[in-house]
Amino acid sequence: MNKSWLLAILGISLFLLTVQKAHELCALEPFFKAERTIKLRHFQEARKEVSKEDLELLKLWESIITGRSAPLSKWMKERYKMLGLNHLFTPSGFHISAVLFPFMKLLKNNFHQLGLLILLGFGIMFLPGLGALKRMILIKSHQKVLGLHLGFVVALMIDMFFGSFQNGVLSFTYSFLFIGIIYSGLEGLALIIWFFIAQIILAYFQGTDISPLLILFSPIVNLAFGVAMPVLFLLAFPLWSWQLHSGIFILKFLQYPIDLFMTVSQHVPFLEIHSGAILLVAFILLKRWKLSLVLLCLFSFSLNLDRQKSPSLPKEFLPHGHTIKTVYTEKEIKIYKGDGICRMKLVRGFWWENCSSRRKSSRKKLKKLSYPS
Repeated sequence: MNKSWLLAILGISLFLLTVQKAHELCALEPFFKAERTIKLRHFQEARKEVSKEDLELLKLWESIITGRSAPLSKWMKERYKMLGLNHLFTPSGFHISAVLFPFMKLLKNNFHQLGLLILLGFGIMFLPGLGALKRMILIKSHQKVLGLHLGFVVALMIDMFFGSFQNGVLSFTYSFLFIGIIYSGLEGLALIIWFFIAQIILAYFQGTDISPLLILFSPIVNLAFGVAMPVLFLLAFPLWSWQLHSGIFILKFLQYPIDLFMTVSQHVPFLEIHSGAILLVAFILLKRWKLSLVLLCLFSFSLNLDRQKSPSLPKEFLPHGHTIKTVYTEKEIKIYKGDGICRMKLVRGFWWENCSSRRKSSRKKLKKLSYPS
């Protein structure tokens, strides 16, 4: 492990995120215009051939291939976001590494691998969007010539001055942070922990909470999608009927652990990432164990400061219908079922659930009176 490399990656990433956050606050523009994405016509036509249950999986498939996540439902996006899987909807290093892995194993010669990357780079150069993917091809191409670390730095410098940096600072920072951690030489558990630290930093700047189970679930799901990615890519073209149903079957299989992990995560409180949490991570990385212990004790004393009044006992009604969707808000979780709605709220460290049946509207319908002409 190269400690100096890791600290440099972490420091520069924090600087870039801080500058971007300050710019958003000063300009009062917390929203950005998403980059253009490509549309696959045969995926649009395939929507007529699948059932309503499989339609969302087909949209998920298209989003993974093209990065076009607009057709996905908010419910699906939230599930993947809470599990730290947003990168699946942005074609980047994860996609190119997974898809090219079999080809790189066949092409042993370094010169042949470089030729494949250059050919692929020319192929996607004129496509709209795909900034992260183009950046990753640039990095890998330079690494074949200049080496692992120098190629990484030179490629990002070129991208900063002549590439997509101006149009996607956040995407550039994500690439710099996560790819920099990968190229630090970390392996196994250490790599997983550093990825979790990176997700904590991003959660701090995004103002979101993070599940502590992410450190366990995220590597498993990423590994599953990494194995399936080459197959999904090959099945996506030209998307004949057997390819369509095979791809949907694979996505159904991948969706099982997603649903399972989401169910488990709902029973574990999320971590609120604030300045103190970032300071604690910094003390641990710098091996300031005494300061870390003091700060951890302060956190422990403040865990039960929730002054909300405990809600009354819920009604005895319990819906038994199938789950339609789950909506996550800042204050509560709403679970819509076929015969009722359940609301879950975290108060003083306990989840309180209150369910109610769906009542039909008692408003009488007014019939239009028709008069003979």
